[in-house]
Amino acid sequence: MSDADKKTPKEKAEDLTRMDQAKKRRAALKKLGRFATVTAPTITLLLAAQAKPNSAQAASCKRCTPSSRAFKTIGGGIDAAGVLAGVVALPVDAWRYKPETGLEQQTHIGPYAEDFRAAFGVGDGVTINTMDAVGVCLAAIKALSEKVEALEAELKSKQRKTAS
Repeated sequence: MSDADKKTPKEKAEDLTRMDQAKKRRAALKKLGRFATVTAPTITLLLAAQAKPNSAQAASCKRCTPSSRAFKTIGGGIDAAGVLAGVVALPVDAWRYKPETGLEQQTHIGPYAEDFRAAFGVGDGVTINTMDAVGVCLAAIKALSEKVEALEAELKSKQRKTAS
């Protein structure tokens, strides 16, 4: 009997789990664009990275998007008021995926990728990157905050004029 035949089913399941974890880890690293993999399922080479990712953070946050300055190049400023205008004009509907897509059939609320790309110039017109969606929301919040501050200052100024 060979050594492979002597393995218990539990050991084989653990090996598969480790291999699945390694595959997921490699896929996540590939998405960062700074990593390459070797054919062996448990070996990953780190190529041209300026800093190693924090492994404790990566393990605890499986659905996080890397957003450190160390991973980015500066792309320029944004016009928060322009982003807010885009959000105001963006169609937002309740929708479900078509059954033939094989995606879940629960109701979602959100924009369409085509409209998102047209409004903000990011994306491929088929998908909406979560980081872009968050960035658009934060820019719109900043623009709204600036509007509120301006209106509050205007109100205080008018109140002072009427009080005197």
